[in-house]
Amino acid sequence: MKKINKNLFIIFTFILISFIIISAVQAENADSDLFIPEVDYKYYSLDNGLELFVFEDHKVPIVNFSIYYDVGSIDEKKGLTGISHLLEHLMFLGTDTLNKGQISEMIKDVGGSENASTAHWRTKYYETLPSSNLELAVAIEADRMRNLNISEKEFQREKEVVIQERRMYIENDAFSSAVEEINAAAFKNTPLEHGIIGWKEDLEQITLDDIYNYYENYYVPSNAVISISGDVTGEKAYQLVKKYFGDYESKKVKKAKFKFPEQKEEKVVKIRKVTRVPYIVMFYKLPSGDNPDMEAVDFLHNILINNSTSRIIEELKQKQNILLDANAYRTSLSVPNFSRIVLIPNSEINIEKVVQGFEKELQKIIENGVSEEEIKIMKKGMTKNLILAQKNISNFSDMIIGDYIKYGRPEFYREKIERINSVTEADIIDAAKKYFNKSSRTIGYIMPKK
Repeated sequence: MKKINKNLFIIFTFILISFIIISAVQAENADSDLFIPEVDYKYYSLDNGLELFVFEDHKVPIVNFSIYYDVGSIDEKKGLTGISHLLEHLMFLGTDTLNKGQISEMIKDVGGSENASTAHWRTKYYETLPSSNLELAVAIEADRMRNLNISEKEFQREKEVVIQERRMYIENDAFSSAVEEINAAAFKNTPLEHGIIGWKEDLEQITLDDIYNYYENYYVPSNAVISISGDVTGEKAYQLVKKYFGDYESKKVKKAKFKFPEQKEEKVVKIRKVTRVPYIVMFYKLPSGDNPDMEAVDFLHNILINNSTSRIIEELKQKQNILLDANAYRTSLSVPNFSRIVLIPNSEINIEKVVQGFEKELQKIIENGVSEEEIKIMKKGMTKNLILAQKNISNFSDMIIGDYIKYGRPEFYREKIERINSVTEADIIDAAKKYFNKSSRTIGYIMPKK
């Protein structure tokens, strides 16, 4: 993790505190229905297919430059898993004009910060710096798009860094390594079978030629979207992007699609690890993240699991005292998705009781529904989150760009809010029936090694 300039940190901290105070007041007075926040942005495109979104915010003289490449772990072929994340690391090691470490030094020298991240669906590089230095970020990313220059020695060294990262966060972590096995069983022969960091054996055999082929195929203008938010005008941002990226050639990028194979019976995975407590991990298959049912799935997650007053917590943790904790989340991709539910029994002897208790509470919702009060509480919680989210233009723009890359709909956030407003008891029941079936579930038991 790279350190941020002290003055920049103080400014960000002040802004965040102000937003939290304002948001708390707004959320307290919010209506039960969610409002639709107005987000003003300007959209531009270059002849080579590069697209630009500009979110103007002139409160402070700071700007964020982010470039998103429409490629992530779900685009990796067998034998090349982890290559998206590995390439992300390598992008900091130099170009034809910039030496290793020089990018970070240049951004730091002007009081800024920079970093990158890889997800299932995209790879993102970003800089936050004084708005007077925006051109520096644009020039750096334009240089990296075309002129990556990595020696075999640096490649091998960085590959070992990533392998060590995998060892630290996956292989040496009982829960993470077990979830990796359960995940692989749940999504066998699909791009979701492997995690973002990839399989160790694939990382070991990836070559520098593989990296350059991947880079040249996906790191092109027509497969990238730039987001600039902060103290800049749309026209200035456009002219800078056109200046540095405008003469790059376009290239057509093919993206593979997939479907989950049909599953007719429950998959069960049992694993023993060095852990003090057992875990139960369930995977349920879901459709595309823009499917109209997904908001109802979110409500189901929250009512069933994700709150201190949720049914699983109240019944299994507080009343029966057989559960330590639980959580649920879903992915949001343009391809098929999943819901992952984790239950943590307080003892191995209570594993079956916890599973049965979960299934009983799920069945209660299917048979008896949920209360208006439960739905109201969930909507209020989502209201507070959305009010806070829209106050941070960089975070909100990140969501808008994500929806654009995944679904081609930058205004999708409006539809999501409208869907949340319209979720009914019947929608939640239907989602529970449709997607949370035992026959299409993969369940993993992570138990303490004896």
